[in-house]
Amino acid sequence: MAGRVAGKVCLVTGSTSGIGEGLVRRLAAEGGRVVVSGRRVALGEALASDLRAAGGEALFMPLDVTDPAQLEAVVGRTVTQCGGLDAVIHNAGLATRGTVVDLTLPQWQAIFETNVTATFLLAKYAVPHLQARGGGSFIGIGSAHTVLPKRNMAGYCASRGAQLMLLRQMAVEYLSDRIRVNLVNPGWVDTPGERELLARLGHGDDVLDKAAAANPFGRLLAPDDIAHLVVYLVSDESALVTGGVFDVHHEHPRVS
Repeated sequence: MAGRVAGKVCLVTGSTSGIGEGLVRRLAAEGGRVVVSGRRVALGEALASDLRAAGGEALFMPLDVTDPAQLEAVVGRTVTQCGGLDAVIHNAGLATRGTVVDLTLPQWQAIFETNVTATFLLAKYAVPHLQARGGGSFIGIGSAHTVLPKRNMAGYCASRGAQLMLLRQMAVEYLSDRIRVNLVNPGWVDTPGERELLARLGHGDDVLDKAAAANPFGRLLAPDDIAHLVVYLVSDESALVTGGVFDVHHEHPRVS
């Protein structure tokens, strides 16, 4: 399949739904050979099947990013089954609410395991394969709260700040290997998962619709808004782009 990332092998974590689903759909449409991964097996297998039916190349691999052995195995299987690795997009994230007083230590550790330690481990296992390929792209999907603090999200904001500095360090470390490392920080994205979360927090069914109506653009972000940028960062169009922080948001009142 022709496209902007034709033939590039792309591993995307947390890609069975929401933003991650948007990423693999767009990458596959642009000719990428995508590995869908996540904990929800039925959703992942159905998505990969759907992508293949549309003419794309896609595999699903179960993955819990907090398990180092699974991360190493999925990177290895991707290389073995797809013939190499060109791009890693760490989209899986955990945004447990809480202040420094409210959060338990296990909650704090779980946030960092998902958002920071998984980034480290993915890089640990993937970088040698990107080096063998002569370069590639490593992309973190962060959050507006990487740079904008928010009440009741102490662990999340701290973890996103740590992820930012890890990726910037990697960009310097692997510059001579032509491994481009960038961070994408989405704002408020309208996804089924976001609607479910807000419902669990006690908000009405129309909370996102009201937020969209108040937005100067008349809507919130959609997964495809993030996916178009990721395609650029995976493609050869961004051959000299590394160490970048791409904020896809504007300051907007958020519910807790």
